[in-house]
Amino acid sequence: MDILFDTEQGRFSYRVAGLAIQEGRLLVQRVKGEEGLAVPGGHVAFGETAQEALRREFQEELGLSAQVGELAAVGEVFFHWYGPCQQIGLYYRVSLPVKPWEGVRRGLDQYGKAREDLEFLWTPVEQIQRGEAVFCLPQLAGHLTESGTLHFVSNQLD
Repeated sequence: MDILFDTEQGRFSYRVAGLAIQEGRLLVQRVKGEEGLAVPGGHVAFGETAQEALRREFQEELGLSAQVGELAAVGEVFFHWYGPCQQIGLYYRVSLPVKPWEGVRRGLDQYGKAREDLEFLWTPVEQIQRGEAVFCLPQLAGHLTESGTLHFVSNQLD
């Protein structure tokens, strides 16, 4: 069972995501038909480590075996998701056994009874860092190629 639940005040989400950067491009995902780019990953299930969850999510959504590396960032993210949502996100560096592909690969995300069609694509890191791509977490953009662990807060509820 995913660590994702609703309260009277809103939704809480514990999410893990992977920063896969190859050939100067970051693997991102977006909901089909939407513009905003996010980092691939998903919710951690109860009793599962963050690294296990991340490997599982890459396998489920892309059919890829991800090698999980160092923790790159911890995010406290507040946003609208069927009402207010507070999310704790762990962002790990990952390596994948594929070269960046051209165009879009399709996938599916399912949580509870909800399903979303996802598109996965490789986007130049420079475009994200210059703000030329609609990246959902601009606080993370500047840290994509940096070492160490970043802590950030993103409040999109205002």
